[in-house]
Amino acid sequence: MSSENYRKVSTITKEEYEKYGINRDFLLDSYKKMYLIRKLEEKIEYLYLVRGLLMGPAHLYNGMEAIAIGVTKALSKGDLIVSNHRGHGHAIAIGITPYQIISEMLGFSEGAQKGLSGSMHVAIDPDAGALYSSAIVGSQVPIAVGAAYAFKYRKLDNVVAVFFGDGATTTGALLESLNMSRFLKVPLYLICEDNDYAEYTNIDYTVGRSRITSMFTSFGIYTEEVDGNDVLSVYRSIKDTEELVRGQKNPVAIHAYTYRLSGHSVTDPASYRSKDEVEKWKALDPILRLKERMLKEGFTTEEELSSVEKSIEEDIESAVNEALKGSPMSIEDAIKIGDP
Repeated sequence: MSSENYRKVSTITKEEYEKYGINRDFLLDSYKKMYLIRKLEEKIEYLYLVRGLLMGPAHLYNGMEAIAIGVTKALSKGDLIVSNHRGHGHAIAIGITPYQIISEMLGFSEGAQKGLSGSMHVAIDPDAGALYSSAIVGSQVPIAVGAAYAFKYRKLDNVVAVFFGDGATTTGALLESLNMSRFLKVPLYLICEDNDYAEYTNIDYTVGRSRITSMFTSFGIYTEEVDGNDVLSVYRSIKDTEELVRGQKNPVAIHAYTYRLSGHSVTDPASYRSKDEVEKWKALDPILRLKERMLKEGFTTEEELSSVEKSIEEDIESAVNEALKGSPMSIEDAIKIGDP
């Protein structure tokens, strides 16, 4: 890999905060959103496995929160994200509420998609900046290329960020998208959430972690490797490449290393992973790392964060209780939606 089209990103130091517009409010808001994602996912798992109130597929975002928040906090009004089957975190990051998410998963009309789409399509709200969410691995990336090309064609300064996992890098749709995004020169962030596993298979037995960055750069796409468990590193990566993407209309790939703390889906106990492996990644928990950083740098106190955490947990409990009062869309209304 040439140093001209590749960089390994370091975190933002306290001395650089002013340059990147980072202050107490930025850090605290990042923490709140990451904690909200984590606690919502834990509640969803509880509603599935303990209460038995949710059914169907669901893929949790536990452990990966820093990527969704780091990316979306660096975007501007009018920009779009395109999500995938593991989209609850993306949905929260863009402004879709826990109430809408739980209602959607219950199949109720108060949900983000009126209860018609379920978990894997919950991150859709074009008005909020969430264009689409696809359950088919890799299929969301060509859609993002098209949306980014539309921005360029219409001479708009907006960008698209598309999220996909390491498993998607083995798909033809992804390879075709890399080719087309570079050929058309579109304002696109290709966010690879490399969480170590494609479903139940470790990355060493699929594409191989070291080959993902090489795949991107082989298409002439500038690529950054980033610690996906450090929200400030992710944020820096997007901000530092903004002129290349937004200004010069070039695709940029962000290869973010992370780890899903839960199994592939909510019913997967992930027994194929060793205890040592899981414990190693738990020590790198993005939420705990941000918390420790804010405390060390004097931006907050244990008491304040405890209050924040309690408030978020209460809000989630309230959202669940309110969502449970909902009801499915009537057959008549569903038919109306399908009418041409």
